Parts: sequence; C-alpha cells; structure tokens
Amino acid sequence: MNGPATICNKDTVASLPRLYLRPDEAAQVIGVSRRTLSAWQSAHIIGYRRVGRTVLFSVADIQAAIDRYRIAPIGEPKPRQHRLVTATTTTPATRKRRIGCIDTAL
Repeated sequence: MNGPATICNKDTVASLPRLYLRPDEAAQVIGVSRRTLSAWQSAHIIGYRRVGRTVLFSVADIQAAIDRYRIAPIGEPKPRQHRLVTATTTTPATRKRRIGCIDTAL
C-alpha cells in the first residue's frame, strides 16, 4: 500500500484540471518570459501563493491579471467601477509644544 496512490487512480488524476501552475509553466501559458513574470510578481500585478519555498500561480489569478489590463475596442462601454465613499473624517493629531522646556534650558 502506497497511501494516496492506492486511493485514486492515475487516470482520474490526469483528467482533473490544474488549479495552480509553477512559475515556468505560468510564464509559458501567459506567453512572457520568466523574468517578466518575476517582475509582475514583485510589483503585485499578478497574485501568487508561497507554500514553503514553492511559488504557485492560480489560474484564476492569472486570468484576473490579464483581464485587468484588457483594452476594450472602440464603442464598447467602459465597465463601472465601484468606489467606496467613507463619511467619517479624521482630524490630524495636534502637536504638543514644549516652549516651557526650551525657555528653562537657556
């Protein structure tokens, strides 16, 4: 008995869609170099997950990053963006003046 190998068949594992890709696979799927993918990763353009030392890119995150930079053809209406309106305002903290301490030092 080999644990998980006896539970599922190799045929069923091959038919399941892959949800996560390694960096080399993700760069090949997108059509960019590994270096460009690393630059996007450090600039937080594309989401990723780190499991130990392994970096994984979700297929959904890749699709969302590509869709975010889609250029619409002429005549297509722009999608509405939801803006959060906050009604609360914060007042800046007042600075304490230490004039009395400065005068006594002279």
